[in-house]
Amino acid sequence: MAAPMKRFCSEKCFAMQKCLFVRYVSVPHSKQTHSQKSPELTAPPPEVRENDWIGPPDKVSNIRQMEFYIPEGETDIEKKYREKRQSVLEWHHEFWTEHNKNFFTQKEEFTQQRLAEKQKLGVNEDSKSVSAEELSEFYKKFLDDNYKTHIKYNKEWYKKNVMLLWPAVKVNVIRMMSLRKKNSQNNT
Repeated sequence: MAAPMKRFCSEKCFAMQKCLFVRYVSVPHSKQTHSQKSPELTAPPPEVRENDWIGPPDKVSNIRQMEFYIPEGETDIEKKYREKRQSVLEWHHEFWTEHNKNFFTQKEEFTQQRLAEKQKLGVNEDSKSVSAEELSEFYKKFLDDNYKTHIKYNKEWYKKNVMLLWPAVKVNVIRMMSLRKKNSQNNT
């Protein structure tokens, strides 16, 4: 059984996220190919905010893009941590964009090749489509061909995320200390 979700956003933050989701869903989606850009939102993120802004998934990479919140009086440690997070997200997005473009290109080539073979053989029943069994052959071959790439990606991804742990701890300690200092000033 899943643990209940903790309340981590204020009502204002939740309302902004809901608004973003509604705007994204309400944008009319025409039939797009994998190479077309994702639909633009009808409104940009608000100028004044207190959290990172997470957008809809990219149409090619399926990675949600983020606008990172820059707090007033951001320290050098906080800035370095934010920049590291941004670089990891950009690296992640670039990998999956290239990987998915490669996948869709190879899938299209495979599909066209199979359809051409069917037309040459004169198969009338399924000459206009590729069956799930035929596509499963492509999927297996694609995964086998990219196995080493995926292993290398996973190792690098874990390494980059582990490297974010120490800066995250330092930033959270700084924020706790400033919050404690602010609370003690308000109590006196």
